[in-house]
Amino acid sequence: ELVEGSDRGGRFHIGAIPAADPSLSKLEMWCNESQERYVLAIAQDNLPLFQALCERERCPEAVVGDALAEQHLSLSDADKSLIDMPLSVLFGNPPSMRREISAQLSVTSSTQKFFARKKLLRGNQLSEKGDISLSSPFAKGISILEEAALRVLHLPTVANKSFLITIGDRTVGGLVVRSQMVGPWQVPVADCAVTATTFGSRTGEAMAIGERTPLALLNAPASGRMAIGEAITNIAAAAIDDLSDIILSANWMAAAGQPGKDAALFETVKAVGMTFCPALGINIPVGKDSLHTQWDNQSVTAPLSLIVSAFARVSDNQSSLTPQLRCGYNKGEKKCLT
Repeated sequence: ELVEGSDRGGRFHIGAIPAADPSLSKLEMWCNESQERYVLAIAQDNLPLFQALCERERCPEAVVGDALAEQHLSLSDADKSLIDMPLSVLFGNPPSMRREISAQLSVTSSTQKFFARKKLLRGNQLSEKGDISLSSPFAKGISILEEAALRVLHLPTVANKSFLITIGDRTVGGLVVRSQMVGPWQVPVADCAVTATTFGSRTGEAMAIGERTPLALLNAPASGRMAIGEAITNIAAAAIDDLSDIILSANWMAAAGQPGKDAALFETVKAVGMTFCPALGINIPVGKDSLHTQWDNQSVTAPLSLIVSAFARVSDNQSSLTPQLRCGYNKGEKKCLT
Protein backbone atom coordinates (compact mmCIF):
# COMPACT_ATOMS: atom_id res chain seq x y z
CA GLU A 1 0.00 0.00 0.00
CA LEU A 2 2.84 2.41 0.79
CA VAL A 3 4.60 2.04 -2.56
CA GLU A 4 1.33 1.90 -4.51
CA GLY A 5 0.16 5.15 -2.91
CA SER A 6 3.42 6.76 -4.05
CA ASP A 7 2.97 5.54 -7.65
CA ARG A 8 5.94 3.23 -7.23
CA GLY A 9 6.71 -0.45 -7.14
CA GLY A 10 8.70 -2.37 -4.55
CA ARG A 11 11.35 -5.05 -4.11
CA PHE A 12 11.22 -6.68 -0.67
CA HIS A 13 13.19 -9.35 1.17
CA ILE A 14 11.11 -11.43 3.55
CA GLY A 15 14.18 -12.57 5.46
CA ALA A 16 14.76 -8.98 6.59
CA ILE A 17 11.38 -8.79 8.35
CA PRO A 18 11.86 -9.35 12.12
CA ALA A 19 9.82 -12.27 13.44
CA ALA A 20 9.65 -13.32 17.09
CA ASP A 21 8.03 -16.63 16.18
CA PRO A 22 10.38 -18.84 14.12
CA SER A 23 7.53 -21.24 13.37
CA LEU A 24 5.78 -18.72 11.10
CA SER A 25 5.75 -19.72 7.46
CA LYS A 26 6.72 -17.25 4.77
CA LEU A 27 3.05 -16.94 3.84
CA GLU A 28 2.08 -16.15 7.44
CA MET A 29 4.86 -13.57 7.76
CA TRP A 30 3.76 -11.81 4.59
CA CYS A 31 -0.02 -11.89 5.16
CA ASN A 32 -0.48 -11.50 8.93
CA GLU A 33 -1.90 -8.25 10.26
CA SER A 34 0.92 -6.90 12.42
CA GLN A 35 -0.79 -3.88 13.94
CA GLU A 36 2.14 -3.21 16.26
CA ARG A 37 4.44 -2.30 13.35
CA TYR A 38 4.89 0.86 11.31
CA VAL A 39 6.13 0.87 7.73
CA LEU A 40 7.95 4.04 6.67
CA ALA A 41 9.40 5.27 3.40
CA ILE A 42 12.74 6.95 4.07
CA ALA A 43 15.17 8.57 1.63
CA GLN A 44 18.51 6.78 1.45
CA ASP A 45 20.35 9.87 2.70
CA ASN A 46 18.18 10.03 5.84
CA LEU A 47 18.56 6.36 6.77
CA PRO A 48 21.58 6.85 9.10
CA LEU A 49 19.69 9.56 11.04
CA PHE A 50 16.63 7.34 11.36
CA GLN A 51 18.72 4.42 12.58
CA ALA A 52 20.42 6.67 15.14
CA LEU A 53 17.02 7.75 16.47
CA CYS A 54 15.89 4.14 16.73
CA GLU A 55 19.06 3.21 18.59
CA ARG A 56 18.55 6.09 21.03
CA GLU A 57 14.95 5.03 21.69
CA ARG A 58 15.86 1.31 21.79
CA CYS A 59 13.32 0.72 19.02
CA PRO A 60 13.88 -2.25 16.68
CA GLU A 61 14.07 -1.34 13.00
CA ALA A 62 14.82 -3.16 9.77
CA VAL A 63 15.25 -2.19 6.13
CA VAL A 64 13.01 -4.64 4.31
CA GLY A 65 13.25 -3.43 0.72
CA ASP A 66 13.46 -0.66 -1.84
CA ALA A 67 10.97 1.40 -3.80
CA LEU A 68 11.16 1.12 -7.59
CA ALA A 69 10.04 3.38 -10.40
CA GLU A 70 8.31 0.48 -12.12
CA GLN A 71 4.96 -0.39 -10.53
CA HIS A 72 5.90 -4.00 -9.93
CA LEU A 73 5.98 -6.10 -6.75
CA SER A 74 8.67 -8.65 -6.03
CA LEU A 75 9.29 -10.61 -2.85
CA SER A 76 12.31 -12.85 -2.37
CA ASP A 77 13.73 -15.18 0.23
CA ALA A 78 17.49 -15.40 -0.20
CA ASP A 79 17.84 -16.32 -3.90
CA LYS A 80 14.29 -17.67 -4.21
CA SER A 81 11.52 -15.58 -5.76
CA LEU A 82 8.25 -15.80 -3.83
CA ILE A 83 6.16 -13.09 -5.52
CA ASP A 84 6.68 -11.48 -8.92
CA MET A 85 3.63 -9.60 -10.20
CA PRO A 86 2.40 -6.18 -11.37
CA LEU A 87 0.89 -4.03 -8.61
CA SER A 88 -2.20 -3.57 -10.76
CA VAL A 89 -3.12 -7.18 -9.98
CA LEU A 90 -3.47 -6.23 -6.30
CA PHE A 91 -4.63 -2.63 -6.66
CA GLY A 92 -6.65 -2.72 -9.86
CA ASN A 93 -10.24 -1.53 -10.10
CA PRO A 94 -12.12 -3.87 -7.78
CA PRO A 95 -15.91 -3.88 -8.05
CA SER A 96 -17.68 -1.55 -5.65
CA MET A 97 -19.76 -3.13 -2.91
CA ARG A 98 -23.48 -2.42 -3.05
CA ARG A 99 -25.81 -3.10 -0.14
CA GLU A 100 -29.58 -2.93 -0.03
CA ILE A 101 -30.52 -2.02 3.53
CA SER A 102 -33.66 -1.24 5.49
CA ALA A 103 -34.04 0.75 8.68
CA GLN A 104 -35.88 -0.30 11.80
CA LEU A 105 -38.27 1.85 13.79
CA SER A 106 -36.90 3.59 16.88
CA VAL A 107 -37.14 1.56 20.06
CA THR A 108 -37.20 4.61 22.33
CA SER A 109 -40.86 4.40 23.34
CA SER A 110 -40.80 0.63 23.84
CA THR A 111 -37.61 0.92 25.88
CA GLN A 112 -39.19 3.51 28.17
CA LYS A 113 -42.18 1.21 28.69
CA PHE A 114 -39.82 -1.66 29.49
CA PHE A 115 -38.01 0.33 32.17
CA ALA A 116 -41.29 1.48 33.66
CA ARG A 117 -42.69 -2.05 33.64
CA LYS A 118 -39.61 -3.48 35.35
CA LYS A 119 -39.75 -0.69 37.93
CA LEU A 120 -36.11 0.17 37.36
CA LEU A 121 -36.98 3.76 38.17
CA ARG A 122 -37.67 2.68 41.76
CA GLY A 123 -41.02 4.32 42.21
CA ASN A 124 -40.51 7.33 39.92
CA GLN A 125 -43.37 7.56 37.46
CA LEU A 126 -43.06 8.40 33.79
CA SER A 127 -45.39 11.18 32.72
CA GLU A 128 -47.48 10.93 29.56
CA LYS A 129 -44.60 12.64 27.72
CA GLY A 130 -42.06 10.19 29.08
CA ASP A 131 -40.37 12.71 31.39
CA ILE A 132 -38.89 11.83 34.77
CA SER A 133 -39.31 14.14 37.72
CA LEU A 134 -35.93 14.92 39.29
CA SER A 135 -37.66 15.78 42.55
CA SER A 136 -39.24 12.35 42.96
CA PRO A 137 -37.52 10.45 45.78
CA PHE A 138 -36.15 6.94 45.59
CA ALA A 139 -36.82 4.43 48.31
CA LYS A 140 -35.25 5.23 51.66
CA GLY A 141 -35.09 8.94 50.90
CA ILE A 142 -32.47 8.77 48.14
CA SER A 143 -33.08 11.45 45.52
CA ILE A 144 -32.96 10.61 41.83
CA LEU A 145 -30.09 13.08 41.36
CA GLU A 146 -28.01 11.27 43.96
CA GLU A 147 -28.80 7.91 42.41
CA ALA A 148 -28.03 9.23 38.92
CA ALA A 149 -24.66 10.56 40.10
CA LEU A 150 -23.78 7.22 41.69
CA ARG A 151 -24.72 5.36 38.52
CA VAL A 152 -22.58 7.67 36.39
CA LEU A 153 -19.61 7.16 38.71
CA HIS A 154 -19.99 3.40 38.27
CA LEU A 155 -19.56 3.60 34.48
CA PRO A 156 -16.15 2.24 33.38
CA THR A 157 -15.50 5.38 31.31
CA VAL A 158 -15.80 7.55 34.43
CA ALA A 159 -14.85 5.26 37.29
CA ASN A 160 -11.48 4.44 38.81
CA LYS A 161 -9.41 2.55 36.21
CA SER A 162 -7.20 0.76 38.75
CA PHE A 163 -8.60 -2.54 37.47
CA LEU A 164 -6.97 -1.75 34.11
CA ILE A 165 -4.07 0.65 34.71
CA THR A 166 -0.87 0.10 36.67
CA ILE A 167 1.65 2.72 37.74
CA GLY A 168 4.33 1.12 35.57
CA ASP A 169 2.42 2.07 32.41
CA ARG A 170 2.98 5.80 32.71
CA THR A 171 6.71 6.47 32.28
CA VAL A 172 7.71 4.67 29.08
CA GLY A 173 9.93 6.94 26.96
CA GLY A 174 10.31 9.70 29.56
CA LEU A 175 8.07 12.17 27.69
CA VAL A 176 4.78 11.58 29.53
CA VAL A 177 3.63 14.81 31.21
CA ARG A 178 0.03 13.95 32.15
CA SER A 179 -0.33 10.28 33.03
CA GLN A 180 -3.45 8.41 34.09
CA MET A 181 -2.65 8.87 37.78
CA VAL A 182 -4.20 11.94 39.43
CA GLY A 183 -3.79 13.49 42.87
CA PRO A 184 -1.92 12.46 46.01
CA TRP A 185 -3.52 9.00 46.03
CA GLN A 186 -2.62 8.44 42.36
CA VAL A 187 -6.09 7.44 41.16
CA PRO A 188 -6.21 6.70 37.38
CA VAL A 189 -9.03 9.05 36.35
CA ALA A 190 -7.28 11.57 34.05
CA ASP A 191 -9.47 12.87 31.21
CA CYS A 192 -6.64 12.93 28.68
CA ALA A 193 -3.00 12.06 28.19
CA VAL A 194 -0.36 14.72 27.51
CA THR A 195 3.17 14.13 26.23
CA ALA A 196 6.06 16.50 25.55
CA THR A 197 7.29 17.08 22.01
CA THR A 198 10.83 16.40 23.13
CA PHE A 199 12.90 16.51 26.31
CA GLY A 200 12.67 19.92 28.01
CA SER A 201 9.93 21.17 25.67
CA ARG A 202 6.80 23.01 26.86
CA THR A 203 4.87 22.08 23.72
CA GLY A 204 3.38 18.65 23.29
CA GLU A 205 0.49 16.47 22.23
CA ALA A 206 -2.78 15.50 23.91
CA MET A 207 -4.82 12.34 23.40
CA ALA A 208 -8.30 11.37 24.62
CA ILE A 209 -11.04 8.85 23.91
CA GLY A 210 -14.83 9.03 23.72
CA GLU A 211 -17.55 6.37 23.39
CA ARG A 212 -21.29 5.99 23.93
CA THR A 213 -22.02 2.48 22.71
CA PRO A 214 -25.07 1.73 24.92
CA LEU A 215 -26.86 4.78 23.52
CA ALA A 216 -26.79 3.20 20.05
CA LEU A 217 -29.56 0.86 21.19
CA LEU A 218 -31.87 3.88 21.33
CA ASN A 219 -30.40 6.26 18.74
CA ALA A 220 -27.34 5.26 16.71
CA PRO A 221 -26.55 8.71 15.18
CA ALA A 222 -26.87 10.31 18.62
CA SER A 223 -24.40 7.78 20.05
CA GLY A 224 -21.87 8.83 17.41
CA ARG A 225 -22.30 12.52 18.18
CA MET A 226 -22.06 11.85 21.92
CA ALA A 227 -18.87 9.82 21.46
CA ILE A 228 -17.27 12.72 19.62
CA GLY A 229 -18.56 15.15 22.24
CA GLU A 230 -17.00 13.07 25.02
CA ALA A 231 -13.66 12.90 23.21
CA ILE A 232 -13.69 16.68 22.75
CA THR A 233 -14.63 17.48 26.35
CA ASN A 234 -11.99 15.05 27.59
CA ILE A 235 -9.19 16.48 25.48
CA ALA A 236 -10.33 20.01 26.37
CA ALA A 237 -8.55 19.51 29.71
CA ALA A 238 -5.29 20.15 27.84
CA ALA A 239 -4.03 23.53 26.61
CA ILE A 240 -5.33 23.36 23.03
CA ASP A 241 -5.30 26.63 21.13
CA ASP A 242 -8.21 26.01 18.76
CA LEU A 243 -10.97 23.46 18.26
CA SER A 244 -9.81 22.92 14.68
CA ASP A 245 -6.46 21.65 16.00
CA ILE A 246 -8.21 18.46 17.12
CA ILE A 247 -7.90 15.48 14.78
CA LEU A 248 -10.12 12.44 15.25
CA SER A 249 -9.68 8.76 14.50
CA ALA A 250 -12.87 6.70 14.27
CA ASN A 251 -13.00 3.01 15.19
CA TRP A 252 -16.28 1.52 13.96
CA MET A 253 -17.73 -1.80 15.06
CA ALA A 254 -21.09 -3.09 13.86
CA ALA A 255 -22.91 -6.37 13.30
CA ALA A 256 -23.12 -5.93 9.54
CA GLY A 257 -25.86 -7.92 7.88
CA GLN A 258 -28.08 -8.06 10.95
CA PRO A 259 -31.57 -6.49 10.66
CA GLY A 260 -31.34 -2.72 10.88
CA LYS A 261 -27.61 -2.65 11.71
CA ASP A 262 -26.41 -1.61 8.24
CA ALA A 263 -28.89 1.27 8.19
CA ALA A 264 -27.82 2.33 11.68
CA LEU A 265 -24.18 2.33 10.60
CA PHE A 266 -24.98 4.36 7.48
CA GLU A 267 -26.99 6.96 9.40
CA THR A 268 -24.31 7.28 12.09
CA VAL A 269 -21.46 7.68 9.60
CA LYS A 270 -23.53 10.27 7.74
CA ALA A 271 -24.35 12.17 10.94
CA VAL A 272 -20.75 12.17 12.13
CA GLY A 273 -18.80 12.58 8.89
CA MET A 274 -21.09 14.80 6.85
CA THR A 275 -22.89 16.94 9.44
CA PHE A 276 -21.51 17.04 12.98
CA CYS A 277 -17.74 17.17 12.44
CA PRO A 278 -17.87 19.59 9.47
CA ALA A 279 -20.03 21.91 11.58
CA LEU A 280 -17.36 21.83 14.32
CA GLY A 281 -14.48 22.27 11.87
CA ILE A 282 -12.91 18.99 13.02
CA ASN A 283 -11.31 16.54 10.62
CA ILE A 284 -11.47 12.71 10.71
CA PRO A 285 -8.69 11.63 8.33
CA VAL A 286 -8.28 8.05 9.54
CA GLY A 287 -10.12 5.18 11.17
CA LYS A 288 -10.76 1.46 11.05
CA ASP A 289 -13.69 -0.90 11.16
CA SER A 290 -14.58 -4.35 12.44
CA LEU A 291 -17.72 -5.51 10.66
CA HIS A 292 -17.27 -9.27 10.20
CA THR A 293 -19.04 -11.09 13.00
CA GLN A 294 -19.81 -14.50 11.49
CA TRP A 295 -17.85 -17.74 11.19
CA ASP A 296 -19.11 -21.23 10.39
CA ASN A 297 -22.59 -21.25 11.93
CA GLN A 298 -21.71 -18.84 14.73
CA SER A 299 -22.28 -15.09 15.01
CA VAL A 300 -21.77 -12.30 17.53
CA THR A 301 -24.24 -9.43 17.61
CA ALA A 302 -23.53 -6.24 19.55
CA PRO A 303 -24.72 -2.62 19.42
CA LEU A 304 -23.19 -0.28 16.89
CA SER A 305 -20.01 1.04 18.47
CA LEU A 306 -17.99 4.14 17.62
CA ILE A 307 -14.80 4.60 19.62
CA VAL A 308 -13.35 8.06 18.94
CA SER A 309 -9.70 8.89 19.57
CA ALA A 310 -8.88 12.61 19.65
CA PHE A 311 -5.42 14.08 19.12
CA ALA A 312 -4.20 17.68 19.22
CA ARG A 313 -1.03 19.69 19.59
CA VAL A 314 -0.62 21.45 22.92
CA SER A 315 0.93 24.88 23.42
CA ASP A 316 1.78 24.26 27.09
CA ASN A 317 2.05 20.69 28.32
CA GLN A 318 2.16 21.88 31.95
CA SER A 319 -1.35 23.38 31.88
CA SER A 320 -3.65 20.36 31.74
CA LEU A 321 -6.58 20.09 34.15
CA THR A 322 -7.48 16.98 36.15
CA PRO A 323 -10.67 15.73 37.85
CA GLN A 324 -9.01 15.66 41.27
CA LEU A 325 -11.43 16.00 44.19
CA ARG A 326 -10.20 18.69 46.58
CA CYS A 327 -11.91 19.27 49.90
CA GLY A 328 -11.58 22.25 52.22
CA TYR A 329 -13.39 24.07 54.97
CA ASN A 330 -14.92 27.53 54.86
CA LYS A 331 -16.46 28.88 58.08
CA GLY A 332 -17.12 25.41 59.36
CA GLU A 333 -18.70 24.16 56.13
CA LYS A 334 -16.99 21.40 54.20
CA LYS A 335 -16.80 22.00 50.46
CA CYS A 336 -15.50 19.71 47.73
CA LEU A 337 -14.37 20.92 44.31
CA THR A 338 -13.28 19.04 41.21
